[in-house]
Amino acid sequence: MKILIIENSIAYTGAFKCALEEAMLLKNEHEFIFVINEQSNLEQHLLEKGFKVYKIPFLEIRKSIPVLIKYPFRLLRNTVLLWRIVRQYKPDVVQVNDLYNLLGAMLKMTGYKGRLITYVRFLPASLPGIFRSIWVHFAQKHSHKVIAVSDIVRSQLPPGNNTIRIYDPVDFTEHLPAKQPGDSKPVKLLYLGNYIKGKGQEYALQAFYNAKQQGADIVLKFVGGDMGLEKNKHFKKELETNAKALDIEELVTFSPFNSNVEQEIKAADILLNFSDGESLSMTTMEACIYGIPVIATKCGGPQEIIDNGRTGMLVPVADIDAMTAAIVTLAGNAPLRAQLGMAAKTYVREKFSIEKYIAGFTAAIKNDHA
Repeated sequence: MKILIIENSIAYTGAFKCALEEAMLLKNEHEFIFVINEQSNLEQHLLEKGFKVYKIPFLEIRKSIPVLIKYPFRLLRNTVLLWRIVRQYKPDVVQVNDLYNLLGAMLKMTGYKGRLITYVRFLPASLPGIFRSIWVHFAQKHSHKVIAVSDIVRSQLPPGNNTIRIYDPVDFTEHLPAKQPGDSKPVKLLYLGNYIKGKGQEYALQAFYNAKQQGADIVLKFVGGDMGLEKNKHFKKELETNAKALDIEELVTFSPFNSNVEQEIKAADILLNFSDGESLSMTTMEACIYGIPVIATKCGGPQEIIDNGRTGMLVPVADIDAMTAAIVTLAGNAPLRAQLGMAAKTYVREKFSIEKYIAGFTAAIKNDHA
């Protein structure tokens, strides 16, 4: 089949990574094309992978009077631009990579006869109520299938015969040697995620400081991008300022985005994810794949990846004391780190197998209700 993926992020995100993984996994069976934001920095990355790319001037709707006024006109314009691509490419399936992009629904309302697949990669409950209701209504009404990427996401959507759960595809390939168990000091903590408020880096910083005060021999590395957004740059600066104020700046590293995730994770001893909310969490998944133990919050997705106490450690959202205790425990126990890491490696390979994903996605794009 010809599958056109609409991806409106402006930088490398977890959502984009999942769509790319889908295309890479299935490119020998289907033909993929990407439509991305004209402000995106993803074009070269896609071209290097061999995919055809078109650009459209997306505008994300948000609580801003100027944006709300401009949005309907931009949506109409982009629908016309998308139709030009559709007429040229003639896709069997159009996949909207996030719920809040209404272009797919507009395409169906203006006569597109193919299948529309709408992914839900955010926790619906975390989205503004009025927007969430509109997005969910249009998605469920016009999509062949609405795909929630986890059970927690599915539970936050209204019932619908066309609404299903398919876990995102995961690449289990390892290009670097496996992490060897050991008790080297200091223990390296890794926080892998873009510098966005809500991702939990501020909790990690405070918990790291508290753990140091309790004698833990640890260092902390943040890795992520700011996506070129001023609010994210400001948040990163706040974190750097706080590290200096806590007098731990020599123990904490703030690094930019690195596409070599495997390298970053395997250089660490523990991965942290203290997000306020995750629909799934590819960083948690990838750490488990590579056998690195994870301490994550009970924020949705990580609870479906980690079997608490057996394949990793889960702590309550925003509970810095619990985060601190988990860091101290895991940093001081190398055998436990090795045990959790190996158990996680086996667990995710069974639960999130490629075969299960291919079977689910293939069934979803079948023309049974188009």
